[in-house]
Amino acid sequence: MGVPLEGLLGQLFGKENEEEAIALFRNRYKEVCFEKTSLIKGVRELLLYLKEEKKSLSVATNKTGSISRKLLEHLEIDGFFDYVYGVFDGLAGKPSPEMINKIVEKTAVPKTSTILIGDSPIDIMAAKNAGIHICSVASGNHTFEELKTYNPDYLFAAISELSPNDNTGVGR
Repeated sequence: MGVPLEGLLGQLFGKENEEEAIALFRNRYKEVCFEKTSLIKGVRELLLYLKEEKKSLSVATNKTGSISRKLLEHLEIDGFFDYVYGVFDGLAGKPSPEMINKIVEKTAVPKTSTILIGDSPIDIMAAKNAGIHICSVASGNHTFEELKTYNPDYLFAAISELSPNDNTGVGR
């Protein structure tokens, strides 16, 4: 969704109902996530290219880590990633830099050579909080114009625009 469940569901259902709403959402998500989730056009091709270029790829998500790992396996892209961290993996969710910092530590890739590809304002904030570059893509629930207001380092309308010839360093 691009925003943490905490806060969002509290706004929708009242702070006093937030915990129950989160539990209901997470239980329902477990039931439907595999049938309702598909890869965005261009993702597999970008992952293939980056792996061929020997890039270290990891995931930092505000989704539950265990479900995210199963979802990546279901989508048959789990083998692309060195590390997958999410909620309930013992690290604070985005916009906290904790998951990103853990990935940087584990991969030993310097922050100056690390770039987060994300589709939400939370991703932009997390990258900035971690001191890494952010390539924002308007492929989710947030428009190009909305993402632009958060001043990402790079901004694209679609994942398919990221190619070996772009200027982000992502496809190089």
